[in-house]
Amino acid sequence: MRHIVIGTAGHVDHGKTTLVRALTGIETDTTAEEKKRGLTINLGFAWLDLPDGTRAGIVDVPGHEKFIKNMVAGLPGLNLVLLVIDANEGVMPQTKEHFDILTLLGVREFIVVVTKADTVSEELLDLALKDIREHLAQTPAAGAPIVVTDALSGRGLDDLVRQIQESAANLPSETADGDGRLNVDRSFSLKGFGTIVTGTLIDGPMLSSRDVWLYPGGRRLRIRNIQVHEEDVLRAEPPQRTALNLAGIACSEIRRGDVLCTAPDLTATRMLDVKVTCLADAAPLVHWQRMRLLIGTREVMVRIVPLGAEQIAPGTEGFLQLRLEADELYVRAGDRFILRTYSPMHTVAGGEILDAHPKKHRRFKADVVEGLKARDAGLIDEVTADYLRLRQVPFTQAQVIAKAVDLPLEKVEAALEHLRSRGIVRRTRQGYIHSQAYKAWQAKVLQLLRAYHQAKPLQPGMPQAEFCRRLGLNEDDGTALLHLLMAGSVCRLSRQCVAAKEFRIAFSPAQRKLQSLIEKTLDRSGFVPTEAASLRSLGKEGPAVVDALNGKSLVFLSPEFVLSKRYFTQAARLAYELLQDGQALRLGQFRDALHINRSQALLILEYMDRCGLTRRVGDGRLAGPKLGKYQTKGGTPHE
Repeated sequence: MRHIVIGTAGHVDHGKTTLVRALTGIETDTTAEEKKRGLTINLGFAWLDLPDGTRAGIVDVPGHEKFIKNMVAGLPGLNLVLLVIDANEGVMPQTKEHFDILTLLGVREFIVVVTKADTVSEELLDLALKDIREHLAQTPAAGAPIVVTDALSGRGLDDLVRQIQESAANLPSETADGDGRLNVDRSFSLKGFGTIVTGTLIDGPMLSSRDVWLYPGGRRLRIRNIQVHEEDVLRAEPPQRTALNLAGIACSEIRRGDVLCTAPDLTATRMLDVKVTCLADAAPLVHWQRMRLLIGTREVMVRIVPLGAEQIAPGTEGFLQLRLEADELYVRAGDRFILRTYSPMHTVAGGEILDAHPKKHRRFKADVVEGLKARDAGLIDEVTADYLRLRQVPFTQAQVIAKAVDLPLEKVEAALEHLRSRGIVRRTRQGYIHSQAYKAWQAKVLQLLRAYHQAKPLQPGMPQAEFCRRLGLNEDDGTALLHLLMAGSVCRLSRQCVAAKEFRIAFSPAQRKLQSLIEKTLDRSGFVPTEAASLRSLGKEGPAVVDALNGKSLVFLSPEFVLSKRYFTQAARLAYELLQDGQALRLGQFRDALHINRSQALLILEYMDRCGLTRRVGDGRLAGPKLGKYQTKGGTPHE
């Protein structure tokens, strides 16, 4: 069954509730006060089954100006509005204000319903119709169908039902693939059932026996049962009027304006970036003006900050940052709202949230305004790219981006793929990085490494752990950035040290002389490991030269002992030959082959184990995955 939601709107006592009762047989004035006073104070709900099987939920909203905030609470999720006008009185002040609110909230589908037609002559009815058309000219309802009715006699009701069905058939289909949200408009208790809350479901579905979270607070609750139009259902879909029977909470703990959501991570906000339309007959919106914000089922006080302009003039559009005075809101981008003056209360503007979790902006910052224009135009690629470009960390996952920019994950993922194909962003296991951000990190890394090389010209590079620490990155982000930089030939990694690609160790004449002395000393020692301390003591720059030769002409078997790289290569080649008989290499066998003592042979074998040239099995060694390279001359071990 297809579901739509219809709202009624119009001046007080123009017959909205009577019309709904005549169409549905349901009395929407439910409180004693409403019945006594003959006007709707709270929202009333009914439903109508159309001939084609569509079920139309009807929200009967109050018409009196004192109850405008109740009226606004009933509008989210509306597909179609019946604009009710009394044939006797025509267009009245609340008719206009209701219509302004509806258009500000994005409603564009109207049926004008003229009520109490039997109480006026045909001549007066014609004049009323002419007056209505003149008032609606140049508005979104200029071409809306007009149906003349009288609820008491039944005149025009069948025509109205047919028109509702025709208009409903042209409405776009709703999608329900997000997290279900329900702005609570009523909370009450029924004997035998417990706590019941009602509201219009938006964004996504809710399922019976599943969990929802109550905001503020984030309290986890279970849906015991769901009703839509007094029928039990297992699943409610937007934009259905929905009643939830909740377990484990008293109705006094849930207030009008609270939010129920199927997501456990809905985040509060105290600032909103919005696009507004200021009514033509309203005063301009000026900096730090105090306003009433009506959104969902809440009314809160805010201060307004025009962005990119001194003010928002009457009849124009613009961008604002709304800063809440005390309260917090649980809202999302795309939610619509109304702004009313503090006192006296008049509707002056309305619009749509573009960013529900913005930073505090300076008023005339060009990139802020451009970013809001991109959001308003639905340019998700630009919004996503802009967020990544300004990130202080190199990599960001798609889920983090979606939450930060307040957009659906699937749309952000599609935008990232578009941006990647255009070379604007790069994708790694750690997340996405903007090409401009990558260039900035590249420049930062080169500056860091070149300064290090200048200070320590004989070091092979900066230790990788220090590299990450000095960039302010964790190990995972630092390693991912390093891999990108290595792929781009910006730097290289050797022995866990990072160096600029162009860096080469260059010895001075005195250092070259010391190098020669160190290498001759190692050659004289042959297969016998030499104490590193004795080599470092050969000259003032001995420690730096020894470290610079590590991996080039010598290897550190341990922090205390080194071996000529040439002799180590010969030792590895000998180990390869000794293992060709298929038997494990024994320590004594290796010792005798090199003509050294047991502890010296053990030092070399343990280093081979760490390099992957050999692997220990019991009391012997077998060939490791890297030993094969030593079957021919010129092999080099790598840690």
